Amino acid sequence: EMGHQFGGNHTFNGTAGSCGGGNRNGPTAYEPGSGVTIMAYAGICGSDNIASNSIDHFHAGSLAEMTPFIVSEGGSTCPEKDTTGNTAPSVYAGISGLYIPISTPFELTGVALDNEGDSLTYCWEQMDTGPAGNFNEPVGNAPLFRSFAPTTDPTRVFPRMSAIVNNTQSLAEVLPFYSRGMTFRLTVRDNHGYGGGVEWDTRTLQATEQAGPFEVLSQNAPTTWMAGSFQNIEWDVANTNQAPVSAEMVSISLSMDGGYTYPVLLADSLANDGDALVFIPDTLQGDQFRVKVKAVGNVFFDINNHNITITPATEPGFAIGASEFSQLACGEESVSYEVQLAPRLGFEGEISVSVESLPGAVMAVYDTLLTAPAQFAVTLSGFQGLASGFYPFQLIAESGEIADTLDFIIELYANIPGLVTLLSPVEGEPEVSTRPTLSWENNPDAAAYQVEIALDPGFTDIFLTESDILETTYSVPTELPDSSLIYWRVQASNPGCGSGEYAASFFETEVIRCRIFTTDSLPLSMSPEEAVITSVINVDEDIIIRDLNILGLKGFHVPIGDLNFRLRSPEGPIIDLITEDCAIGISFDLSLDDEAEEAVPCPFANGGTYRPEEELKTYNGQNARGEWQLLLFKDQHNGTLREWAIEICYPKPLTGIKEGGKPAPQLTVFPNPANAELKVQLPADVRPGARFYISSAAGQLLFQHAVEQFSGPEAVDIGHLPAGLYFLQLFSREGQLLGNSKFVRME
Repeated sequence: EMGHQFGGNHTFNGTAGSCGGGNRNGPTAYEPGSGVTIMAYAGICGSDNIASNSIDHFHAGSLAEMTPFIVSEGGSTCPEKDTTGNTAPSVYAGISGLYIPISTPFELTGVALDNEGDSLTYCWEQMDTGPAGNFNEPVGNAPLFRSFAPTTDPTRVFPRMSAIVNNTQSLAEVLPFYSRGMTFRLTVRDNHGYGGGVEWDTRTLQATEQAGPFEVLSQNAPTTWMAGSFQNIEWDVANTNQAPVSAEMVSISLSMDGGYTYPVLLADSLANDGDALVFIPDTLQGDQFRVKVKAVGNVFFDINNHNITITPATEPGFAIGASEFSQLACGEESVSYEVQLAPRLGFEGEISVSVESLPGAVMAVYDTLLTAPAQFAVTLSGFQGLASGFYPFQLIAESGEIADTLDFIIELYANIPGLVTLLSPVEGEPEVSTRPTLSWENNPDAAAYQVEIALDPGFTDIFLTESDILETTYSVPTELPDSSLIYWRVQASNPGCGSGEYAASFFETEVIRCRIFTTDSLPLSMSPEEAVITSVINVDEDIIIRDLNILGLKGFHVPIGDLNFRLRSPEGPIIDLITEDCAIGISFDLSLDDEAEEAVPCPFANGGTYRPEEELKTYNGQNARGEWQLLLFKDQHNGTLREWAIEICYPKPLTGIKEGGKPAPQLTVFPNPANAELKVQLPADVRPGARFYISSAAGQLLFQHAVEQFSGPEAVDIGHLPAGLYFLQLFSREGQLLGNSKFVRME
């Protein structure tokens, strides 16, 4: 209550328990949950409690609120004032406005000076107020981080280093996981014996979803190093080297106490590119080491997740290392490998270097005699005549009986990949599945392929693109439009030389037809004594199911919740259509389709289309011929099945049939594809009055053309048609089908 007398309001942001009932003060709700400082409600806010007891200091927000009251407002008129001879410390919290990645630890360090040389304590606290709510699920500008008691350390790590080391969540310390601003205040107290001085400074940070989380990727499992060796450290840059974070450099340091402090600097001002080679000092040994990668000029960092064991170096020698063991080469280009040498335990001898197992006529240029420490390059050239491939070689460093070897790889690509040879579907192939598998020949210079599928020959209407395909086949994952001309192309590429040109082709997808099958044996009564009612629809055609739907399922049952719907195909199995209990209504009226947006609701009597419990596509690929059974499982009550139907969609080639059921002959058309004019070779029996009928792939009649030539080829103007697949039929004057064909109109 003393804080209230000094003009201070509550600082908690929770609303549970005693934090509710109007006790929260929005403008000063700086602390997540119940809060922990004097003006908070620690221990009495139920699920919002973040501590059972308060800590005995005022939050920075309380100090800022109470100071004017004490110094210049109502509280300044009543006290007897005295001079302490003390001055408040000067404080600098650091640069404001830095961008940091989301979900990434960070640390803030301030600087303070005191004229009297008093022992200073530091307290970093968040100064954001936002919507009230669960402290584990902040929204908007709500506070993320609780307050802790002041310490003599000017640095605070967010969250607590113990949580980072143990890979646990620190209570009431939530790293920003969405773009937002954060304001922090560093309060410094000089703890002067006769009237202490206090001062503060503020800095801001901006978390951005455009970067993060920044994470150390290596040494996250038990690892053993030898002292005096080179080791690679890897991390996920997570776009932190790009704007707005723009952290171009990092430092790497080593902890000796399990991850709490990092006194050993391994490297400074390294490129923030996700990989670095560091030398482990030859004097270290133990099993409590951790690696820290921190942005230079920024506040964010990460550490590896597991302690590292370092075994001691036992005798003088040298270490050899490289950060890149594989290099890309294209054609006649040269490549270089950067290599480092470092002495171990005072080694001073000369080191001879050699390269072995180079392929073909490849030449290596490098320094052959060195003393450590040294950094040198091995440059390779002369790749002419080598095929694309991976070529290993070794670099050997020797000094007397001491030797070390590094294994390198040349990732060579002899050329920019040439044009890919497309295999299947063949160009112009008709009646191709709407889920085809595309294939092409292996290109010896390719590392990967890109496939594009389009609905126009110019590839402006792209239907699907897939990159980084490592095989020479690609199964289209989604249904292509049926009855359509599909254009596809493949491009080979490799990381050394780049991408080749596209090889393009086209095919026509199968025509999908849909038929509705019904039964005359409806309505069907459900008597109380029957546990299962079966309604049968007979399909009398050999058709392969591509899609199946249940249409107009109507009837009633009392109660509706005791009725379960199942379906069995001629080949099986039985699938559940509707089995969920629904206690609303007595009637049912709906259709079922796997592609419907919603599952079956309750009630289901509005005539809508919904997804069945189990997928109807279970039957895709089956022959539909035979008995389809709708099974209604019920209890001892009455009901009626009034209607139901099955819609089956299936591929059906468009082939002309002459009278008598015999196929009509295929007409010869050329060129195919054609642009403005299509020529048709007429059959010998054509007579005056014969006509061509040109239809779309969907079967719509577009125009007619009367035959003018009665021998040789007949020219048909098709220049007015859009690009696509068309069907042509020739009928006699009497209506007899004389022949048919397909053609492609291309721009």
